[in-house]
Amino acid sequence: MIQLIECEGAPRDLGLDQGTQCRAALQAAYRSRSRWQRLRLRVLAESNACRHARQEIRRFYPQQAEAMEALARASRVPLAWLIAHLAGNRGPASPADALMLAAASEIADRGGLLARALPTDAIVRRSRPESGFRSIELTQPWRIAPLAGVNEAGLAVACVTSAGVVAAARHAAPAALLAHDCLRRFDSLDGAIDWLLVRPGGGRSMLVLADLSGEIAGVRIDGDERAVFRPADGLIVHTGGHARQPEIEKGLREASPLLGSDLGRFLGMPLVVVEPARRAIALLGGRAGGAGDRRFEI
Repeated sequence: MIQLIECEGAPRDLGLDQGTQCRAALQAAYRSRSRWQRLRLRVLAESNACRHARQEIRRFYPQQAEAMEALARASRVPLAWLIAHLAGNRGPASPADALMLAAASEIADRGGLLARALPTDAIVRRSRPESGFRSIELTQPWRIAPLAGVNEAGLAVACVTSAGVVAAARHAAPAALLAHDCLRRFDSLDGAIDWLLVRPGGGRSMLVLADLSGEIAGVRIDGDERAVFRPADGLIVHTGGHARQPEIEKGLREASPLLGSDLGRFLGMPLVVVEPARRAIALLGGRAGGAGDRRFEI
């Protein structure tokens, strides 16, 4: 059963709420590390790259830095461990975890949708920040930024971070943190894209967005390089180079109009589907009959 947490208030309060409600999961994850793994994390946390990332998060993402520090304090795990997770540029656990798609209103029901593979350690977070838009999000206990979500204005975002060699970048703060800013600050796709193109961040990430207009767009980030794409056919499919991408794209186009509730069974894997028009996310089990499917609204 995926945990639902409620977070409300200033950035510090949001972090305290998440840390308190996820304390057991975070402590279990930290204690499950072997002595050798903890030593490696400690070395990584003290590395120049990790120190640089911490400094840049505080400089360019002060609200997220404040929330992260509060999360560590409330959950009683080392802040260095949380920073190491981010600075380590961890990719998906398996090729299937890299799956992400966006479908515009012309090929999807209910005004367009986003979908992303559902990690095994995911939680659902209902956020009511002191300033900015409220949102419902999929994330992980140790993560401040969302993996996918939608805000009360109907702007939706989903993100996948890739491991491996990336282009040289001036900035060490992970660009995946920008997904948080999109949901807090913007009510439309164009404003969020403009923000994504100019804000500092490194690593390799792919973000897809949709809003109430039914339009979709994607932003590919590789170090300092940013590329925006708006597909003419209204479909974005990202598999991280997985061999099934042509097969998945063909099947999705033939299945048009896409039904959000059917995607998990169609692809045969657990998904989170984000529906801007409903201001909701749905967790789909990918099993016949929809067993385990759940929907969360703002």
